Amino acid sequence: MTEPCLHCGRKSKPLFLAKDWNRRITEARFAYHRCPGCGLVFLRPVPENLGDYYPPDYYPVPGSLAELETASTNERFKLDLITPFVRSGRLLEVGPAFGNFAYLAKRSGFEVEVVEMDARCCGFLREVAGVTAIHSDDAARAVEDRAPYDVVALWHVIEHLPDFGPVLAALARKVKPGGILVLAAPNPEALQFRLLGRRWTHVDAPRHVALIPVRLLASHLTGCGFSVAAVTMTDPGGVGWNQFGWQMSLANFARGRALRGALLRVGALLSRVMAPLERNDRRGSAYTVVFRKDA
Repeated sequence: MTEPCLHCGRKSKPLFLAKDWNRRITEARFAYHRCPGCGLVFLRPVPENLGDYYPPDYYPVPGSLAELETASTNERFKLDLITPFVRSGRLLEVGPAFGNFAYLAKRSGFEVEVVEMDARCCGFLREVAGVTAIHSDDAARAVEDRAPYDVVALWHVIEHLPDFGPVLAALARKVKPGGILVLAAPNPEALQFRLLGRRWTHVDAPRHVALIPVRLLASHLTGCGFSVAAVTMTDPGGVGWNQFGWQMSLANFARGRALRGALLRVGALLSRVMAPLERNDRRGSAYTVVFRKDA
C-alpha cells in the first residue's frame, strides 16, 4: 500500500516492516516507506500511542550536579560546532533530555532555554542545572511567544517528530537574522543502513518516525530563508554514532547476556574496520548540519 510522502506528497511504496529491536517493548511490526522523489524514509501509520514506546527510564536522569558535569564533558564538541558561527546570545534547545548540552551552553555564557516533554528532566533542569525549562511536547507552540533566538538546536530530535515540516518552519521563524539552526539526525544514506536495512539500530522503530536526507533538510530550510553553513559526519558525535550503530545492530541479534557482550565486541572491531568507508561520500550513520539565517 502506497503512502503520500510527508515532505513532497509523492506516492511512496513500503520499504520494509521493522520491529522494536532496541527496546523490545512490543512484538508488533511497523511499516516504513521511502519516497522515490526526495528520499525521505518515514513510518506510516504512526501509532496513536507513540508515547507508550518511551519507557520511564528512557532518559537516565543524573543524581546530582556533579554527575551532570561529568556526563557533559562528552558534549563539548557540540559547542565547538556552534561557536564558529555564534559565540553568545539566546539559545533554545528542543529535546535536551536531562541537559548535557544545555548545561554546557549555559556555562559558556549563552542564555539558555529548553523545551522538553519529560517532566522529570524539566524538574532536574530547573532545580539542579539552573536552566529555564518549558515542559511541552509541542515545541512550536511552546516558543510561539518567546523572544527570538541566536541559536536553535535539535540534537537527534527531528527524527522523532510525526510531522517535522511545520515544526521546523515554526522554529526557523524564531531564529534571528544571522543566527543559526543546528540539527543532528540519523542519515538514511548511511552505509550501515544500506547493509543492515530494517535491523539497523538507528531505525529505532517506532520511535524514529522519519529518517531525513541532508539534501531534503537543506531544501526545506532554504525555503525558510537559511543557507547551509556547515555539514559534518566526522565530528566526535558522528564517529560515536557509527560505532554505536555497528555494536547495537549486532547486539540486538542476541538474547543472552554472554552472546550480547561478544557481539558488542565484534561490533566495536567492525566499526574500526569500516571507519575509512564511513568517512567518505557522506556515508556516516549521523549528520550534523548548521544552517545560518540570511540577514
